[in-house]
Amino acid sequence: MNDDLDPKQINAFWSWLLSHQSDLDTLQSPDDEFWDVLLARLQAVNAGLWFEVSVPGENDREFVITAQGDWELFPLVDALVSVAPDVPGWTFVPLKPPMGFDFGIRYEGVELEPKNIWFEPMVDPDAPEVLGLRIAVLGFNDDQEQDFANGLLLILDTALGEKSAATDVDLVEVCEMPENPEEEGFLPLPELGSYVEWRKSRATH
Repeated sequence: MNDDLDPKQINAFWSWLLSHQSDLDTLQSPDDEFWDVLLARLQAVNAGLWFEVSVPGENDREFVITAQGDWELFPLVDALVSVAPDVPGWTFVPLKPPMGFDFGIRYEGVELEPKNIWFEPMVDPDAPEVLGLRIAVLGFNDDQEQDFANGLLLILDTALGEKSAATDVDLVEVCEMPENPEEEGFLPLPELGSYVEWRKSRATH
């Protein structure tokens, strides 16, 4: 991983961004011309890096550097943000932070709302450190299995945070909603964050 850390490229990126702060301050969406210019500069550091920005408001805006769940790039993201300059009005964040489950998404025509989704932990006694999730979604169909799976991965990435979604969850399987998910051992998806923390606390004792 250390081979990917190029201090010259990292410093060059921040120097360039500082010289384009006026463009950064007006940046709001991928439709802005500066978005692609900035992305190209960031991916000159590493092609696996992406970014997100928060909308303007009363507080400092957030510039999130993400590896899109590629855990091998997490150290690079941390290193990049650790030497970020002080840019007035901005906070630089390594990896997508956990946002909780109070939201919904539409992915390839599939509507997904965490409050209506359930999960069942799958743990192999021979490999207790590995966590798989069987996630039950109302309206699931085999024809769109990959769309459901990709949409759920986006939800986990957003809700748990990029680091936890990549390192704490090893496998995701999608299934139709049982008639009574609670009786069959499923838990509400918004409880997943607490479940992951409980597992990690057990592992340290």
